[in-house]
Amino acid sequence: MTKQYSDNIPNPSLQEALDSERYVGVTVLGSGSKGNATVIHCGRDAILIDAGFSARELLNRLQSVGLGELRFHAILVTHEHDDHVKGLRVCATKLDTPVYTTTKCANILRSRDSRLKQFVTFVAGGSFDIGRFTVSPFSIPHDAEDPVAFAVYCQGVKVALATDVGFASSAVEYALQDCGTMVVESNHDLNMLAASSRPWNIKQRIMGRQGHLSNDSSAQLLEHTITENTQHVILAHLSSECNTPEIAVRSGQEALAHLSRPDIHLALASQGTPINTAWLKSR
Repeated sequence: MTKQYSDNIPNPSLQEALDSERYVGVTVLGSGSKGNATVIHCGRDAILIDAGFSARELLNRLQSVGLGELRFHAILVTHEHDDHVKGLRVCATKLDTPVYTTTKCANILRSRDSRLKQFVTFVAGGSFDIGRFTVSPFSIPHDAEDPVAFAVYCQGVKVALATDVGFASSAVEYALQDCGTMVVESNHDLNMLAASSRPWNIKQRIMGRQGHLSNDSSAQLLEHTITENTQHVILAHLSSECNTPEIAVRSGQEALAHLSRPDIHLALASQGTPINTAWLKSR
């Protein structure tokens, strides 16, 4: 396999990155059951994955990390659950951009809000271009209508986001291969979930094949998908009740240690605030 990336993780200044086309950034604005949104950007061009915050909150978060002047070309929707689409219509209006999603998801969103009109629909398993980005949606197992995750290619590098994944299917593992940056779910600790006060049917849903990835399952997914090209791993969609940052990070660190990859930068997405951008240098 040909190595694509530098041995040194790039750390450009924000201004340097925005003024050039040499860097591809992934900025998780927030992740969890109360709202999800992630920006993939190169220069000043960007796409948004999910809009689970109000437009005001999302714009405030963009401003807080210096990304308020990005040019958004699309909002990509993974599925119709409220924590991923809560601010969708207003965000699409404020950012003046179309919404890309599957036909089934678009139909559900239209039925909830007839004012949502600018849909571009796609089929999982294909790919399409949005400006300088090539997007490859892939199916994920989750209790939604035709849910997807995304691999995105830009300037010779690959990034991917896969959360709300019931189990790591072969399609998920294949789609995450050779990413420079991957955002993956690490939702719950099995012991904490079992001991929680949640009803048994909810516990079954979370642990089921259409629920969410546990820390252990997330670690196994990393071990099956990390390659020599991987520079960043961001653990996302942590449960506030059935997980802790310390447990999730330790599980991820153990997976990286097992792969002898201490060079990979491991980060943890937050519900309350954006995290630092993960940068990749273009080829």
